[in-house]
Amino acid sequence: MSSSFSADYVEEIRKNFPRIERDFNGTRRIFLDNGAGSLVLGAAAEAEFRSRIDYSANTDALYQESKSNEMEILKGRRAVSDLINSPDWHNIFQGESASELFFRVAYSLRDYFGKEGNVVSTYAEHFANVAPYLELKKNRKISELRLARIRKEDGLIDMSDLSSLVNRKTRLIAITAESNLLGNKTDLKNISRLARENGALFLVDGVHFAPQANVDIGEIDCDFFVFSSYKMFGPRGSFMYVGERALNNLKPFYVDRNAKQGEGSFLEPGTRDQAIFSAITAVVDYISRLSLDIQRFRVGTFPRKRREGVKKGMRRVEEYQESLSRYVLEGIDGVEGLAHIKNVNLYGISEMSRVKERGSTFSFNLRNMSDKKAEKIFWEKFKITVVGGSHWNLSHDYYSNPSMLRVTFLHYNSYEEVKKFLKAVNWISKI
Repeated sequence: MSSSFSADYVEEIRKNFPRIERDFNGTRRIFLDNGAGSLVLGAAAEAEFRSRIDYSANTDALYQESKSNEMEILKGRRAVSDLINSPDWHNIFQGESASELFFRVAYSLRDYFGKEGNVVSTYAEHFANVAPYLELKKNRKISELRLARIRKEDGLIDMSDLSSLVNRKTRLIAITAESNLLGNKTDLKNISRLARENGALFLVDGVHFAPQANVDIGEIDCDFFVFSSYKMFGPRGSFMYVGERALNNLKPFYVDRNAKQGEGSFLEPGTRDQAIFSAITAVVDYISRLSLDIQRFRVGTFPRKRREGVKKGMRRVEEYQESLSRYVLEGIDGVEGLAHIKNVNLYGISEMSRVKERGSTFSFNLRNMSDKKAEKIFWEKFKITVVGGSHWNLSHDYYSNPSMLRVTFLHYNSYEEVKKFLKAVNWISKI
């Protein structure tokens, strides 16, 4: 079986996403605003609906509806554990959003930081991954928030600068796995080593990375890993892995008088929404099925070992999305790619030889018009969801550029959609 997806396989994949071809108004369009939120998997929406109706009773009672609610939450934790290869489902926690989880972690580590402790992050981050520490600095709960530079020529984190900022007073290194603006991937293994050598905890923002790559907590060796379910084919909400070393340093707020360290209510204030757990279970099952050949995928077969299926499925996603990225950069069927179109300023890694260092997100400006005008043309003339403006990333500040046009391709996007997008860019760049 091919390591990537054939055109026929992609067509089968697309059948699993009810709004892949047309929006709710029936408008045929190409959806590339995946960086802001992916399309929803049909099976995830169905699981969420069924769970919300059937298991709406609260937990901690003896009757069946209550026990079923608890079971859906447990299934969801186990599914997320399989998705990211967590050592145990007890290490999985749920939140309202990734931003909320980042703030929850920062608050819970307030005593661990100490007034002399510093936090190290970068200019490649989504603002949510630095805002909590700006707040702590303002309230004198940490001594410094140190931000590593990025290289303007390719947007990569300057690892030398990052290393110079970390010392024995560094309590936490908070880093994105993949820039939600520039699409560049981060050298997580080296940063993990740097954190361990200096006794710091290591938090990974995996929001943009998780839908595009195989996640293995053991390989990353991090203390926190956060991702959003709504950017991974499910509903609004987020999930977080927390390692044992980190749990021992957390002092979160909670309302359960009997909360025990490391258990759900200890780090999850308030009642959880069981339907979100049901939805993420459906997402993980779907990803596992991507490891199968087209015939078994078509009929809905499930692999016997879900984690093995997830690993193989996401490796195939990586291969396919790498091919999408190559076409976006270089062009397809005689249509010029973003790296070669005149009047286009492309940010992030643009060389074909380095395509493995980036994901499938591309940010750019057109020299001949504003982002606002270009966004309008992309939609009104071509029905393509290209979105301009600020994307909540500090790189905007670093480039002194408050607005960029952004597209993100996921595994349900086709080569034909790449070609239509590039044709649109070529046309608009010549106005």
